[in-house]
Amino acid sequence: MVAVKVIRRTDGGVSYLCNACRYLENGERALQIGGYGVDAQHLEHTCHQMLCVRKYFHKVSGDPLIHFIISYDKSVNDPVKAVTLSICIAAYFKDAYQVIWCLHEKERENSLYHMHIVVNSVSYLDGKMFHSGYAEVSAFCGYVEKAAGCHVRSYFA
Repeated sequence: MVAVKVIRRTDGGVSYLCNACRYLENGERALQIGGYGVDAQHLEHTCHQMLCVRKYFHKVSGDPLIHFIISYDKSVNDPVKAVTLSICIAAYFKDAYQVIWCLHEKERENSLYHMHIVVNSVSYLDGKMFHSGYAEVSAFCGYVEKAAGCHVRSYFA
């Protein structure tokens, strides 16, 4: 089983976005960092790029990001499999939103690998906001189920 955690406490504004980007790189043992529509190798640039999209569409207030944590079960037991799955999962958002993701290796009760996905909540296509409601999260979890080939449990934090 894969666990998808949606972190909705994003009331820190722009600083929360920058802190989330920094955490991906420095928080735990990062195996790989990637992204779509951003410079994933320079996370300060990532934050600036996401802010530019928000400013362009005049959406500088409100939740600056959607933060997902996907914890893989023990069936994802090697880094190559974890990276491949992470790339596939993060691609879900790439056609409309800027995304930065990071795979961490940390032994936990039921998993060895987990990934963080930080999504700019403003679409670079049309400026529409991503809403992390039940329907949107359910659709994402369905995608994760197909990619991982196992049941997904989601919860909000």
